[in-house]
Amino acid sequence: MNADLQSLARAGWLRRVDAALGEWIARAFPDSPPDVALAAALAARAVDEGHSALRLDAAQAWLANLDGRGEAPALPDPVAWREALAADTAVRDASNPEADESEPPKPLALDAQGRVYLARYFGYEQRLARNLVARARTGHLKLVTGGPGTGKTHSVVRTLASLATQGHAKSHTLRIALATPTGKAAARLAESVRAQLPELGLPDAVAAMIPREASTLHRLLGLSPARARARFHHDAPLSFDVVVVDEVSMVDLPLMAKLAEAVRDDAMLVLLGDPGQLSAVEAGDVLGALVDAARESPLSFCHTHLTRSRRFDEHGALGRLANAIAAGDADTALAALAGNGEVQLLANDGRLVEHTLAAYLEILDAPDAGAALLGAKRFRVLTALRHGPSGNLALDRAIEQRLKRHAGVRADVPWWRGRLVLVTANRAELGLFNGDVGVAWPDADDGMKVWFEGVDATPRAISTAALPPHEGAFALTVHKAQGSEFEHVALVTGPDSAVLTRELLYTGVTRARSAIALYSTPDVLHAGIARRTLRWNGLADRLREAAAVPISIAESLPDGE
Repeated sequence: MNADLQSLARAGWLRRVDAALGEWIARAFPDSPPDVALAAALAARAVDEGHSALRLDAAQAWLANLDGRGEAPALPDPVAWREALAADTAVRDASNPEADESEPPKPLALDAQGRVYLARYFGYEQRLARNLVARARTGHLKLVTGGPGTGKTHSVVRTLASLATQGHAKSHTLRIALATPTGKAAARLAESVRAQLPELGLPDAVAAMIPREASTLHRLLGLSPARARARFHHDAPLSFDVVVVDEVSMVDLPLMAKLAEAVRDDAMLVLLGDPGQLSAVEAGDVLGALVDAARESPLSFCHTHLTRSRRFDEHGALGRLANAIAAGDADTALAALAGNGEVQLLANDGRLVEHTLAAYLEILDAPDAGAALLGAKRFRVLTALRHGPSGNLALDRAIEQRLKRHAGVRADVPWWRGRLVLVTANRAELGLFNGDVGVAWPDADDGMKVWFEGVDATPRAISTAALPPHEGAFALTVHKAQGSEFEHVALVTGPDSAVLTRELLYTGVTRARSAIALYSTPDVLHAGIARRTLRWNGLADRLREAAAVPISIAESLPDGE
């Protein structure tokens, strides 16, 4: 059966919003062939799957694998489809980066590589690329990449110290911001900076310029569901002279575009990340595209890639496992798992919950909330899946019930001493953000509160009634754990699935600082290490296009905003 908009929508291949966009295209451009409306709907579905565009030559295979549904209705021939789109009035010809951009806006864009974009996402790529290339040319961009423990933060703290020292010599107070995509990553970044500053022996006036706290990108930019536009943007830029962003692999394309436009033209933008980790949940693969384009000038001049890990001994089992997964070498990864030391391969035969009991008792047996929060940093169960018997939701419930039985707590009691919870929504007024982890613990009056790490690791209490949306945190998905570290990790892969990729396994393994137990099988690990995360985007091409023409940061900004 050949695909058309209505049949794909009825069969569930498209969401309602995807089909509605296609139907609008058909109404607004009545002379357009049906294949144009179909491309628009599929491009919208692709964005929902984390892509910034639809690749026409790969769309058939992608649709067949979507949601694991198998064979899909036949899509148009890619060559004929591309020709129809290129000739249509609803589609902008984006194959020529120097083409006249003053023509009326069109809802779709087709680039030279055969990607179909929703116009907004092509605009994000193009503006971000022009902005970053202009910064690279003027020395206002730094990109530092590397695996865990390679010294990314160490390097940047010393760069900040040098810049602050230069500013102090000129009687200028440098304004610096530290930011990350999630609250948990922000806490880790701030903790790392605070730990390193005393080692530098800086004068008080210089050290005072380097912040001890970090914020989420949403808070930095003033993004809120209640506000249509960020508080800070190119017409109202951030006041900082230097903006440092860690965990860039987690930053999606729209958010990175908004960030770049909010940073002043004369300010330094410093980006840190591990390109081997999972990409953002939302659309785009910004860090991967930056690393790709940084093989050529001008980005090559501002890119530093660090390779020597100070966390993992390259000859130790954990380091060998992480490096083998990153390299796609399943045999070496399994060899590293063959011992019984810091890395182990265990059967997922139902004994996981009992294995976790001793580790989580450190939280329950803690003398106070602060010690319980420290105990929570030492061990965590991570999963590839969210749903099903091997998903984090089911495992979290099972672990919670086992701990309740040990502590003599009734199964139906919602709040009990030692319960771990994960915040799943931002509440800036409470100082809580998506990804923050707290522990339920009685206060001085024996009232149950949820305690979170505050400034300088001092616990602060939030009423259970005031808590934002949350869920249990004894077991987390690898996605939710990104930006966190634990001494020991139990990683549960579940059965082989499209979710289990090399990037997910690498991210999960590198959450462990000292040891990891992988609950899986050799066959599942072989398949997962061979499978790559698929992200269609053209940012690397947009960066190369921007590098080919002279452009200023001001010229990268959107017209009419």
